[in-house]
Amino acid sequence: MKNIITLIAISLSMQLFAQEKEQDTMRFNVAGLEFIIINHGEDTLLVSGEGTSKEVEVGKSKKNKADDDLTYWSGFDFGPSILLNASGGNQINSPYLQMDPAQSFSYNLNFFEKRIRFGTDHVGLVTGMGLSFSRYGLKNNYQLKQSADSTWGTLDTLTSFNKNQLRATYLNVPLLLQFNSSKNEDKNFHVAAGVIGGVRIGSKLVQKFDVLGKESKNKSKGVYNLNSFQALATVRMGYNDFGLFANYNLLPLFEKGKAEQVFPLTMGVSFHF
Repeated sequence: MKNIITLIAISLSMQLFAQEKEQDTMRFNVAGLEFIIINHGEDTLLVSGEGTSKEVEVGKSKKNKADDDLTYWSGFDFGPSILLNASGGNQINSPYLQMDPAQSFSYNLNFFEKRIRFGTDHVGLVTGMGLSFSRYGLKNNYQLKQSADSTWGTLDTLTSFNKNQLRATYLNVPLLLQFNSSKNEDKNFHVAAGVIGGVRIGSKLVQKFDVLGKESKNKSKGVYNLNSFQALATVRMGYNDFGLFANYNLLPLFEKGKAEQVFPLTMGVSFHF
């Protein structure tokens, strides 16, 4: 898809999702960070947010690679996240793990893909690589604490947080069975299911609060006994370069015995390039 996709998400007080087309530019307001994806000849992914930026080269345009025209992994995913208990319900006992829906979401930047055809373009095995950034907003002004064998929370009665997020970043590799309805990608309806394996490469607690009328920020890097791995059972479907997805982590968010066992579920939209 030889066009420019611009994803801009800068909003603390509002959770808006709006889209406007301006020449060959598409703008999206989601929440929290700024993203810019540019495709022109070679696919260049520019990601910027909180004063930093990074470019990722993802190879030649998909239309120049006939074997990958019907592959739908590389691109951008975004969706809200919730935590489920071990029984699949939403009743979480630990008060410090109560989620703020407005601050809890995940986005994925998938920058490499490869499809293995099963003798036809209609069925194949898809793999690749990507990064996922998970945000878990904590409610009720809880401070997350950690030790070598435990993660817990304490209620902060002195500070009122505007943002209180546990953040985790993962490097992902998918293994998906994909079905295509058509060999023409402009008319293709596609469905895929499988597992996305990931390894955690970073985590931190980010807090924003007001001091004397000015906003302050605190970043605390730490493991917080988060699981080193994730295994996401995923279902993905779409038409052409737009899709929907659902990811459920088969592994608990925290290491066993060090916090209540909770399992993230994310559902959202995908934009492929």
